[in-house]
Amino acid sequence: MSGTLLIRNRVYQVVPNPGGPIGAGSVITLGLAFSSAHRTFLAAFGAGNPAYFILDDGAGKRLSCLVTVNSGGTVTINEVIGSPATETFASACIAWSAVPDSEMALQRYSQLAGFRNLLINGNPVINQRAYVSGTATGAANQYTLDRWRVVTSGQNASWTDSAGLRTVTAPAGGIEQVVEAPNNLGGFHTLSWTGNATATVNGSAIANKGTISLTPNTTVIVRFTGGTFTMAQLEPGPIATPFERRAAAAEMMLCQWYFERRNYANGSHLGAGALTTTINPLVITGLQIPFRPKRTAPAVSGSGAAGFTLNTVACNSMSFGSDTGGNVWILSAGVASGSVATPFTCVPVSTNTNVWIQADAEL
Repeated sequence: MSGTLLIRNRVYQVVPNPGGPIGAGSVITLGLAFSSAHRTFLAAFGAGNPAYFILDDGAGKRLSCLVTVNSGGTVTINEVIGSPATETFASACIAWSAVPDSEMALQRYSQLAGFRNLLINGNPVINQRAYVSGTATGAANQYTLDRWRVVTSGQNASWTDSAGLRTVTAPAGGIEQVVEAPNNLGGFHTLSWTGNATATVNGSAIANKGTISLTPNTTVIVRFTGGTFTMAQLEPGPIATPFERRAAAAEMMLCQWYFERRNYANGSHLGAGALTTTINPLVITGLQIPFRPKRTAPAVSGSGAAGFTLNTVACNSMSFGSDTGGNVWILSAGVASGSVATPFTCVPVSTNTNVWIQADAEL
């Protein structure tokens, strides 16, 4: 075999016996220097034209790697993808680009491959629970910033904000996100972040910009421990691309598929119902609250009945309902016995700016 072949949008190049051990930093001599056309084919938008190659001797020895295509017919291995980290060859190999040019473009042009980041709130600025930086959690796996939970009870997440980025300090026990199974189509995925935290995926340690193989349609747990992180990204493929900057409204909608809190200003009107008796008057409203759809029937709770009134009388009870479609409603709201005459048409009204109702469908 000799020369360079372009077959079905893939470049094949003979490599004389590379010997070994071959790994990150190794320089490999190709059979022929790349033509300018082939260099254009391999060009990716960083300096040095990085490309994804596989070295294969056809006898069971294979190395997947990111390489820089040099002038003069050599490539330098920048990073080995997966295992083994090194390989020793005893014969000539084929070097072939494992990603067709059309797919390479999608991975390198970041926004052409939109919604590739499986992590939600990877720049963790969304904080619907109003979690206060550095506050100790009261239970294991307590959610703090949207989609991120602190693993160990009593530990905390803290952060600093600068120029639109939030850098979180992960506690010793870790802070993690659970990726919903239907969002995981399996295969090689790459995890990247900015910061000095260590990371695991499903309990396995992974380096920054490292690659892991995922089983399709299973939940994935990404955990950061003992350091800082921001712009966290888990994406399909073997290449770490620039952090995906989704619109703020889109990121909020993704968060609210799992959790949503509605805050009410002082004097907000929730809806109307009818008091039916003067003996422990009770309003049965069936009043639907305009929450976004959820992944499953959410657990619904509120800041407290006393934060609402019926005809200016403070509520002393409030109950909620939900269904598998993610719909949420107030089942009932009550006031003290005999405190409101009947019949009245009543509107639950918030009495202060700290009143909220939330729907929780987290994993």
